[in-house]
Amino acid sequence: MPSLTINRPAGDVESPATAHETADQLQAEYFLRLLVQSRHHVDHRIGKYQKAIAAAEAAGDTESVSGLRRMACAEEQDRQTLDRLIENLRMRFPVRAPGERLVVR
Repeated sequence: MPSLTINRPAGDVESPATAHETADQLQAEYFLRLLVQSRHHVDHRIGKYQKAIAAAEAAGDTESVSGLRRMACAEEQDRQTLDRLIENLRMRFPVRAPGERLVVR
């Protein structure tokens, strides 16, 4: 079986530590995209609840307002959790410039 590095210059071969860090970085970027997408969905739902609350208040439907506010509050808590997760991922795995090499620590 031919070696995967046979046609690569010696400087292009990643050390196992660098390969692991690259994999970790790629995973972090993937999860960051998922979390950001989830946060956008939560923002959208919060906006819908705010509109529904305004409509229910205008109609004098206090029972619906109460339930909608509880749902909006739960979404706000989800947004805060997502914000913390996003921030933690960004601190642990800073965004790299395209083509930037990882520094092995």
